Amino acid sequence: MSLLEVRNLRVSFATPHGSVQAVENFGVSIDAGETVALVGESGSGKSVSALAIARLLPTPPSRIETGEVLFEGRDLLALGERELRRVRGKELGLVFQDPTSSLHPLMTIGEQLEEALLVHERMPRASARQRAEWALAEVGIADPRARLSAFPHQLSGGMRQRALIAMALLTRPKLLIADEPTTALDVTIQASLFALLRKVQREHGTALLLITHDLALVSTFARRTLVMYAGAVVESGLTSELVARPAHPYTRALLRSVPSLSTSLDHALPVIPGAPPDPSHPALGCAFAPRCEFALSACHQRRPALVALSTSASGEAGVRVHSRRVACTESERTLAAEVNS
Repeated sequence: MSLLEVRNLRVSFATPHGSVQAVENFGVSIDAGETVALVGESGSGKSVSALAIARLLPTPPSRIETGEVLFEGRDLLALGERELRRVRGKELGLVFQDPTSSLHPLMTIGEQLEEALLVHERMPRASARQRAEWALAEVGIADPRARLSAFPHQLSGGMRQRALIAMALLTRPKLLIADEPTTALDVTIQASLFALLRKVQREHGTALLLITHDLALVSTFARRTLVMYAGAVVESGLTSELVARPAHPYTRALLRSVPSLSTSLDHALPVIPGAPPDPSHPALGCAFAPRCEFALSACHQRRPALVALSTSASGEAGVRVHSRRVACTESERTLAAEVNS
């Protein structure tokens, strides 16, 4: 059994103009110690999916319409608030994208770190303070004892982000959901923090759901990757296969837009034309069709279904989707084969 199994998760938001579908039929499974990445443009539904898993979306305006979030066999969507609080912060750790809004401005960093240990582990305050100081040192914060007495506004953005990561790792969670955890950090600190995460995963079997825009980071750190567009997963599979042989035009476009050492300075970096669709006006067919260089008339009329394109040596299906898999004419089948080759 997977540590986390999310099935058919659908999330909508109430607006003055009606209900808007933000996430549609989202699903993911994560084993103990595994790293799974969730990538896509801003507004694709990544953060909403993560917040829905942890049941941190405000209700209203959000509404989880359908789905299951099985964490060690327990459906988090069916738990009461008291039971859920015993899971969040202890077994399920979270690192939010914006440290400024995630830390209490009137509590010191030490008080906020110690709170998790006092509540979840019933640890004596002196021991909790020692553990908090150790955690700050582990994430690369200099003079951690002095930083425990500091308020969030007295730290830089990067230090606040590292304090958040330290807070999430304090109780050695079984699953860590990290939403752009290293955005405010330079590459040297990023490398040391991910080395720390690898160490935690080896020693405690912590699983990681990593939400990021950094495809280079994904290719070196995540075993599996899910690509989201317009609230839905359009391609998923082993990261090595997805990077080497992307099947969906959106995945291909994302990978092509990443600069490399071979990128010529004489040519502009490829970009994806257009903008993501308006969720209040969902497309009839493939949501990516208006921006897709391979789009045909059928793409605007029918929405493609996920198709298993490959299976790993361990027997795990590398579930991938391609917008031409719904093709009904010979020319469209030929184009699908060309794009997938």
